Amino acid sequence: MATSMGCLSCWSFFWDIIHDDEHISTVPETESCQINETRICAFPNDLLLQILHHVPTKEAVATSILSKRWRYVWPMVPRLEFKEDDSESVGWFIEKSLQLHKAPKLDSLVVELGPHCPVDVDVGKWVENVVNRGVKELDFNLLWTAEPTGFPKCLYTCNTLVDLSLSNKILVNVSSPVRLPSLLTLSLRFVVYKDEESLVSLLSSSPVLNCLKVDRHKDDNLTKFTVKVSTLKQLHYNTTRRKDGVEDEEDVVEENEVEDDDDVHEVEDDEEGVVEEVDVGEVEEDDDDDLNRSLVIDSPALEILRLRNVLDYCLIENISCLHIAKLGYVHNPDHKFLRSLSSVIHMYLYLTKPMVAWCNTIKFSRLLDFYFVPSNLVDWLEPLMYLLQNSPKLQILTIDTDSTCLPPTWNQPSSSTIPECLLSHLQIFRWGGYGGREDEK
Repeated sequence: MATSMGCLSCWSFFWDIIHDDEHISTVPETESCQINETRICAFPNDLLLQILHHVPTKEAVATSILSKRWRYVWPMVPRLEFKEDDSESVGWFIEKSLQLHKAPKLDSLVVELGPHCPVDVDVGKWVENVVNRGVKELDFNLLWTAEPTGFPKCLYTCNTLVDLSLSNKILVNVSSPVRLPSLLTLSLRFVVYKDEESLVSLLSSSPVLNCLKVDRHKDDNLTKFTVKVSTLKQLHYNTTRRKDGVEDEEDVVEENEVEDDDDVHEVEDDEEGVVEEVDVGEVEEDDDDDLNRSLVIDSPALEILRLRNVLDYCLIENISCLHIAKLGYVHNPDHKFLRSLSSVIHMYLYLTKPMVAWCNTIKFSRLLDFYFVPSNLVDWLEPLMYLLQNSPKLQILTIDTDSTCLPPTWNQPSSSTIPECLLSHLQIFRWGGYGGREDEK
């Protein structure tokens, strides 16, 4: 908070100088600009760097033409961000900017190359440049037309790297020796893997890894995706059917966040407030070809699990510390899968036909907050009652239905079959999509 307030103060001070009528209203415009330029140039380097830190890199570089004073300021900014802007010269611009950048350490490099970028640019050279300067955050998104490209071995032995994000046309080719002793967060979005061993080596070489985010194409080149990390606390996993990683609007249904929970809010990043799930009405009719592929999770410290559109067979082992589970569509889950979730405190569940058979067999003794979304192919009320009977401490219940859901089949329960949580613990009940129909009442 102190840092944010400091940055706001810098901007406010900067803005006041430029727009202070006392200083500029009585002099010609060109003269006032010269005065303001002189005053700004008198700022210490630390203040100028804070200002440029909040300016796009392209504009920060452009300040070098203002004066000799500015020429030597931007090369010291700790963060560089280059995003393709339909210019074929973006590769040349990045190359020259990295050559001129003089800061002894570079905290962050963000690069996004689009389809107009020449395919012969040497991204490996850029990676070597920043690794040699102790980069902490590295984010590469290659959307170009070239084939997937691998990165130099030095990336996988970087001692300073804390946050690594690799997206799209990138080949994960990891061979020994590998060591990422500081890596806390790893994001792998629609990348290509040389083989399963490359993934295993990358994860096993990260002894303090805390958060893993994975987006995969349904038909990528890995049959078995194994997440075995003893330190991992958060796992976000999603599969899409589209090879370009973009889902059609008609294939997406929105899912509200579990509210009033600080832990859940801390999990969210760029998707705060909304989680997207593929509409599974069509997916559920698939054959069992997907079961030739598997997702294996063996991470004993895992506290937060978020699964979206798991089209493979899912095997979960050794996650007794799990507190938050957010489950979108999971293809054909078995009893062992659901039983592994029995320790959760906060759960979002998309109920599908294969899950119904297990609803009355799993005990959720710690569950306090339950967000329930039934598939439109499921007669959902009886399974929900079983889940409530097995959740004696439940305090918050949210049901989210729409007009396409099957009408609930209601049988008036006797007093002996009313779930304990409804009698003693439930504090908040919400029903999203309630229409007031007779069957709903």
